[in-house]
Amino acid sequence: MQRLSEIDLPALAPRVPPLVIDVATALFCFGVMATIRIFLQMAVPGAAPFALLYPFAVLATLVSSWRAGAITYYLGLIGVWYIVLPPQGFALSSQADEARLIINATSGALTLFIAHTFRASAKRAGAERAAKLEERELLLRELNHRVTNNFAMVASLLQLQASRAQDVGAKAALAGALNRVMSISQAHRNLYAGGDMARVDMSVYLEDLCRNLAEALFLGEIVKLECDAFPASMDRDRAVAIGLVVNELVTNAAKHAFTETTGGRIEVTFQPEGAGWRLMVKDDGKGLPDDFNTRRNGLGRGLVEAFARQAGGTFSFLEGPGATFFLDLKS
Repeated sequence: MQRLSEIDLPALAPRVPPLVIDVATALFCFGVMATIRIFLQMAVPGAAPFALLYPFAVLATLVSSWRAGAITYYLGLIGVWYIVLPPQGFALSSQADEARLIINATSGALTLFIAHTFRASAKRAGAERAAKLEERELLLRELNHRVTNNFAMVASLLQLQASRAQDVGAKAALAGALNRVMSISQAHRNLYAGGDMARVDMSVYLEDLCRNLAEALFLGEIVKLECDAFPASMDRDRAVAIGLVVNELVTNAAKHAFTETTGGRIEVTFQPEGAGWRLMVKDDGKGLPDDFNTRRNGLGRGLVEAFARQAGGTFSFLEGPGATFFLDLKS
């Protein structure tokens, strides 16, 4: 009934006078009611003469107005008096029938009043809900603006510190931190750019992320970074974790997989796999070091495995030629 009360025929046709819509609605409801009543009269003559009046009057009231409900109800009441109640015609067989008509006419007025009150309350509640949603959307836009500015400020500070750092290790660490911040920032932008405020389109997110990584790592023409991502809708926190895995693996491949004179290719794919998803980051570089399988204390390896756990996935890798890393995720 709540959904019915949200249907507003006069609002759907604002150029048509409301009274015309009320009359048309009433005539339609009365026509359907009269058709059903005719078949009932043929099957069970005189049975439940007033039974159909109330639901159709309430329906007309909810979708149009109390006027439509009143026209439907009292047209039906007149029809029952004329056709159903014996003897046929505007005559009464007893004082009991007269009392029944008066009681049903009064009950119909009370029913219409209740239906009209419910409809008015539902419309007010809908208007208040719409106002609250609009206010919430405004606050979310303001929050998005502030968070975006904060990401930009943090990225600028990291970039400034990296440019001033003299130590090669410190410069590399700051550049890595900058890339991670940019990865989270990219997920945030994709989140608020879509209609769903809680989910991220992985195709758009990963393609934008790879494009930004290619620019940030100065891959240029020497190393090609290619991305092929299925347009899956993913929870925001999970998407961020997957993006951070991509950030770490692509950054490590760009730094360690290729020499300064030889180029290569890094592939990032995100596709359905069985009942879940598979992220693959693959390069055709010089391959993994001999001790990679036993190395557990590296920052990059630790971060990738931590981000993989955060995404609810299983991390694995395949040696040579080049290096291939997998993140298998359940739906």
